[in-house]
Amino acid sequence: MAMLGIDNELEQLYQHAQQDGEAVIKGQWTAGNYGCCSTRAPLVEKYKITSNDAHTALYLWGNLVVQIDRKKQAPILNKEFEATNYEKKIINWFIQTAVDGLA
Repeated sequence: MAMLGIDNELEQLYQHAQQDGEAVIKGQWTAGNYGCCSTRAPLVEKYKITSNDAHTALYLWGNLVVQIDRKKQAPILNKEFEATNYEKKIINWFIQTAVDGLA
């Protein structure tokens, strides 16, 4: 189920994680120069989804932001992660997708 404003790559990432147990999309954390000698920032984990028999989890920029307990079908949010408005959409999409997938 596609949600307005969510990249198709996230839907594919979720499907790959369901099949393989883990899927990652890398991106640049910062634009422009990085350090004194490099012209490009290193690639880091932008989105990561893991899935096993007990939990399905979403990571943004290397931070665990939400985990779904598969038995209880309940999300456990990382309250310390300060999400942007777009990241909040991603988190909500992930929760809805993961819980719907368990039903």
